[in-house]
Amino acid sequence: MNTNYNNQPAISVIIPTYNEEKRIEKTLISVRNQNCKIPYEIIVVDGQSSDNTVEISEQYAKTYISPMKGKVSQLNYATPKTEGNLILFLDADTLISPDFLNYIYELFKKDESLYACSARFKYYDGIALNVSLGSKNFTLTNYFFQNIFVHTWYFFKTLYGYPELSGSNIVVRRDIFQKVGGFKKPPNSLGIDKVFSDSILFLIKKMNKGKIKTLNFLSVLTSGRHLTVERSIKRISQYTNQKEIYSNLATKIYDQ
Repeated sequence: MNTNYNNQPAISVIIPTYNEEKRIEKTLISVRNQNCKIPYEIIVVDGQSSDNTVEISEQYAKTYISPMKGKVSQLNYATPKTEGNLILFLDADTLISPDFLNYIYELFKKDESLYACSARFKYYDGIALNVSLGSKNFTLTNYFFQNIFVHTWYFFKTLYGYPELSGSNIVVRRDIFQKVGGFKKPPNSLGIDKVFSDSILFLIKKMNKGKIKTLNFLSVLTSGRHLTVERSIKRISQYTNQKEIYSNLATKIYDQ
């Protein structure tokens, strides 16, 4: 780990929280235990939790309390307080591998046309299911088919030229984040990642350069606790019925 603040951080990791005392420590440990020599900083921005989230977070990271609740407000509040040219927005229930930051840093260093990316994700906290096929025994989770669907979804979206960032982990260049005006709040706060992806894609089209991508060979582990059929249907319905609102949010660009 290299969090030497005498050097400007190359990467700023920003984690929004709200009543995450059961999960935030694992996430912070995964971020602190990085096998990289590049300087990076860890910022937790809390949405006025009523549990011990802040107390736990302060043991591992700089911790701010946002004056406004909500993921969009918290992330936009914290970002100006960071210094890294690359920003990783990481959900409080998402774990990264020890080589994650180093891989990301090298990827952006080698490819200046890369504006933003996300690693594919796997749901990790499902119920274990033992399956036997002949003499072979396998342990699966109840998220097995959901994980296959997610990987297939992002693979084909990328293949057909419609890349989309994942809300669990988004890495973006600071200047690109500023140009699109940060995160926007969509109706009912669903689809934050979708609007942010579309904002950058609109900027790319406007500038006629740049790209975003899903990293199919790098993954993170994230909680499936919010994964419900009702939520998925609601999100799809919003995209279908409120396309104009989403489009207007995404195309609101600020040149800074």
